Amino acid sequence: MAGDAEPRWQLANACGPRWISAEVCSFRVWAPHGEDLAVELQDSEGGEVREVPLTREDNFWTGQAPCKPGDRYRIALGSSWNDCFHQEGARLFRRDPCARECDFNSSWCILHPPLTPPPAFTAPKFNELIIYELHIGSFVSEADERRAFAATTEKLEHIASLGFNCIQFMPTAEFGGIWGYNSRQLLAAHGPWGSAADMHAMVQRAHSLGMAVLFDVVLNHGSSKMNVLWNWDGFGPDNCGGIYFEGEKDTPWGKRFAFHKAEVQDYLKQSCRTCIEEYGVDGLRFDSVHNMPWWLLQQLTFEIKAHYPDKILIAEITPENPKVLHDAGFHSCWLHATHFDSVKIMKGSDGGADPNKRLGMLKNMVAPHGFGNIGGVHSLLGSHDQIGDRHNGNQDGHGTHRYYVSRLGGKGNWHARAQCRAWFGFQNCCKGLPMTFMGTENLQEDWWHVDKHHRLNWGLLEGGDPHTAEMRAFVTASNKLRVSCEPLTRDEVKFVHEDGGSTILAFMRWTQETAALCIAHLAESQWESDSYGVSTGWGGGRTWKLVLNSQAKEFGGWEGSATPEAKADDSGKISINIPKWSMLVYVSSQ
Repeated sequence: MAGDAEPRWQLANACGPRWISAEVCSFRVWAPHGEDLAVELQDSEGGEVREVPLTREDNFWTGQAPCKPGDRYRIALGSSWNDCFHQEGARLFRRDPCARECDFNSSWCILHPPLTPPPAFTAPKFNELIIYELHIGSFVSEADERRAFAATTEKLEHIASLGFNCIQFMPTAEFGGIWGYNSRQLLAAHGPWGSAADMHAMVQRAHSLGMAVLFDVVLNHGSSKMNVLWNWDGFGPDNCGGIYFEGEKDTPWGKRFAFHKAEVQDYLKQSCRTCIEEYGVDGLRFDSVHNMPWWLLQQLTFEIKAHYPDKILIAEITPENPKVLHDAGFHSCWLHATHFDSVKIMKGSDGGADPNKRLGMLKNMVAPHGFGNIGGVHSLLGSHDQIGDRHNGNQDGHGTHRYYVSRLGGKGNWHARAQCRAWFGFQNCCKGLPMTFMGTENLQEDWWHVDKHHRLNWGLLEGGDPHTAEMRAFVTASNKLRVSCEPLTRDEVKFVHEDGGSTILAFMRWTQETAALCIAHLAESQWESDSYGVSTGWGGGRTWKLVLNSQAKEFGGWEGSATPEAKADDSGKISINIPKWSMLVYVSSQ
C-alpha cells in the first residue's frame, strides 16, 4: 500500500496528516502562537501514548512518524499567548483541524487510510440534474442514527427508483448543532453518524445507482456550539476566537472565519478539495454566501472550476441575485422566492389574488429573470429551510414551516394532493434545476425536524399508504419525463397562452425536432369535452400527444380527465380538456 495520491489542487497552506508511505505519516499544523508542538499517537486498541515532536517552520509545524490507519492522534502544545491557561493549564491538547475523522467527544483524531482517487463516475449533465435534498441523520430511523451513513447507503435505491439523478446531502462535515450548519471541523466526517469510510461508501453507492452527489459546505462561519477551532493555539485576546476567527464579526449562527488570512482561505479551499478529490462528489452547495467576502467567492469558484471543470457549484444567497452567477462565478443559485410565490398564489396573498401578478409569478418560475437555464435551483414545494421547524411547529410564530401538503389541508384532502402533484409537475417543466426535500414525495405531513416524530416517515411506504403510492407514481413519471424529453432541459422557452382569470399558463420548450407544450392550471375551474382552446405557438396541423397528466387516474385523478391527443387547427390552437389543479405536458415532433 503506497502513500497518499498527489492532490490535483496544490495549496501552499494545506495542513493535516499525509501518508508518505504505507507505514509512515507526516503531519503539518498551523500554530503561529504555539510552542513545543508534538503529535501524540495511540494505537486503535488504546495502548500507550507516544509523543512525536514537531519542528517549527515559520508559523507551521511539521514532522513524521510510523503509524497505521486507525491509530488515534492529537496535537499537544504550549503557547506563547495562552488565553486558555486558567481553563486548561500550560499544556493544551487539540484536534488536528484537518483530520478526516475524530472522536466526537474528545480531542482525539483517527488516522484515515492512504488516499486514493475515488472510482470514476460520469455524472448527468448540469441541465439534466433532478435533485433530492436529504438530512442524513433523520433520513433513517432513530435507531439507525448512530450508523446513519451506512443506513442511508442501504436506502439510496429508494431515491433512484423515483427517477431522481442527484442527491444533495445536507452538511456531512462534523457539526455542533442539529441540522448540520454549525461546522466544528471542515474536513472531518460527522462522527455520530459513522466513519469517513462509511461516508465514502455512501457516495460510491449513489454513483453505482447513477446518481450524482452534492455536498453542502458551510464556509461562512464556525460553530456556535462546541467550537474546537476556538482559541486553537491558545491565542484569543478580547474573546476574538483566535487564529481562525480574529478580526471578523459574529453572525446569528457563529463567528465568521478570518477570511483575510491566507491560511484560513486555504483551509476553506482544502475542505472543498477533500469533498471532490477524496470523496468524489460531483458538486458543492455553498451555504449562506452573503456572509462571505465577494472577492473570496470569486477566488473559490475560479480555482475550483480551473481544477474541476465538471463539478457544479451552487450558491445560497439572500436576497437572491444573479450577480452570484455572472460575477461571483457560481453555476446556479437557490431560489427561495419561487417557493414563497407559490404559497402566495395558493393563499391569494401579497399579490397572489391578482390575475396579472399571479401570472407574473408563474412566468418568473418558468424562466427566472437573470438566472439562465441552470442558474436557479427551484424547490417550489419547499426545501429544508421552509419545511424544517426547530420550535415544535411554531418557529415563526405562525406555524408556516410545513410540508406543502399540510399547508393545503393535509394528505387526506383530495385538493391538497392534487395541488401538490400539479406544483411538482410544473417545477419539472421550468428552466433551472428542480429540487425536492425528503418526504415531499411521500406526502409527509406537519414539519421536518430531527426528533423521532418528524424524521422521514418510512411507515408511509412500508404501510402501503395509497395516497403516498399515487404521489410517488407521479413523482417517478414526472422525473422520468424530464430526463427523457430533451426540450424540458434546454434553454428555449416561449409563453404561448396566458389566462390570468383562470390561472392557466402554457409555455413551449423545444429542440429542432421536438416541442413540449406545458400547461399549468392552478385553480378550481375545469373544462371537458375538448372545450378549452390553447395556442401552441408552433404552427397549424401538428398532432400533440399527452405525455404527462397530473390528474390521471393512476396518480389520484380520474379517467378521461385530459385529452390524450389533439390536432392543431390552422392557427396552431388545440382544443382539449383542462382538469382542475393540473399539470399537462403534450409533445409534438417535426
